This record gives sequence, structure tokens and C-alpha cells, in this order.
Amino acid sequence: MAMKTSLMMPRLLHDEAGASAAEFVLILPLMTLLLFGAVDVGGLAWSQMQVGAAARAGATYALTNGFDVDGITDAVTNAVGLTVTAEAPEERFGCPDAATGVTEMDDDTTPCPDGVTMPGNYAIVSASANYSPIFGWPGLTDPVPLSSETKVRIP
Repeated sequence: MAMKTSLMMPRLLHDEAGASAAEFVLILPLMTLLLFGAVDVGGLAWSQMQVGAAARAGATYALTNGFDVDGITDAVTNAVGLTVTAEAPEERFGCPDAATGVTEMDDDTTPCPDGVTMPGNYAIVSASANYSPIFGWPGLTDPVPLSSETKVRIP
């Protein structure tokens, strides 16, 4: 009997049957974690794009129809399939600025910093929503607050 056992040991050490299954079992949890992480990051990115699209829809409404709080708010909330909250749109005076986009001014009678142009009317449209990840990830709140702001010069 001792002879038979001693002959089996070297054969078992070199037997590779089932090695693929063992490797698969070892790597499966990591691959599952990566898959769910990719789904969560994709969902977060999609939701942020939807919030941005909603804010741009409100700005487009203001650009084509003038500053109308109710109309802009409806455009933001109805623009996408995601539930988006519209912040109260604001109308401000401002001057175009290459560095910051728009420099806000107190009134429309003071010339812009370039000394030539006069401030124009701008609509500031903000949208927000929340994204709930599939799993709780370290460093990520649940829900994740998302927001977007768009400024457009209106006639």
C-alpha cells in the first residue's frame, strides 16, 4: 500500500486537470467587482450628462423665448428621462470674458472691462439630480449629488 501512495504523489503534482477551473474561481470575484464598478461609473457618467443636457435645454429655451422663469423651469424638468430638479433661473448682466466665460456686472450702464462693449443680459440655468450607485463604494456618498449650470446671453 505504501508503494501505491508514493507513486500517486508525483502524478498528482503534475496533473493539470481542473487548473483552469481553479484559476477561474480565484479570479471571478475580482472580475465581478470590476464589472459592477464599470456599470456604476457608466451610470454616474450618463446621469451627469443628462443633468447637463437638462440645463442646456433650459438655456436654449431662454435663448429662443426670452427670460421666462416658468418656461425655463419646465424646459429643464421635461428635457430628459431622468428626474431633474430645476433651480430658479437667474437673469444677470454680464460681459464676455475669455478666461471665465462671463464676468458679472452690477448694471447695464457701466461698460465692460474692455471699455467698448456694454453688458448684456444673461440667463443662468441650473439643474440637479441624485445618482444612487448599485453598491456603496469607499469615498462615494449615496446618493451622489449631480449638478450643472449653463449661462447664455439672451436678447
